[in-house]
Amino acid sequence: MPIFFALLLATAFPSNSPTSWMRPESFHLAIGMSRAQVTDAMHAWELKPGPNANELVVDYGGDKSLTLEFHNARLASIRFELFTLLPQIRSAFNETRDRLRDTRGKPRMATSSILIYDNVLPNVMVVVNDDPKTENGKKGLGVLAVRYYDPR
Repeated sequence: MPIFFALLLATAFPSNSPTSWMRPESFHLAIGMSRAQVTDAMHAWELKPGPNANELVVDYGGDKSLTLEFHNARLASIRFELFTLLPQIRSAFNETRDRLRDTRGKPRMATSSILIYDNVLPNVMVVVNDDPKTENGKKGLGVLAVRYYDPR
């Protein structure tokens, strides 16, 4: 019985959080990994070619995607994107802001729609678009993008 309980605690449970998946560690990724290591780590998902030869895209769900960008065959950027209804996108941004504040401290730059952490690698940039006047906004959709990257 204790072994069963330990296994139960070690098992990953689905999260109610809309942003819990938007972290490199959720996919066992780290900036600087080789392209082969990334491909191996992402074997459970379909990797599609991006707009240029240095990018791979993963459709994580109908409303979620991530883009992997490589420089010199090394992972240089991971961009997570969440597309959801306008009222929910702001709470997703706030949740991301709070988590980053807990783990990284105060951002170098913070506005109501942008956060920039560039004091420790990888750098992190968070951008939310919840403007109802944009093309997506007129449809009631917002976008949250979280990018982990090496600026070099």
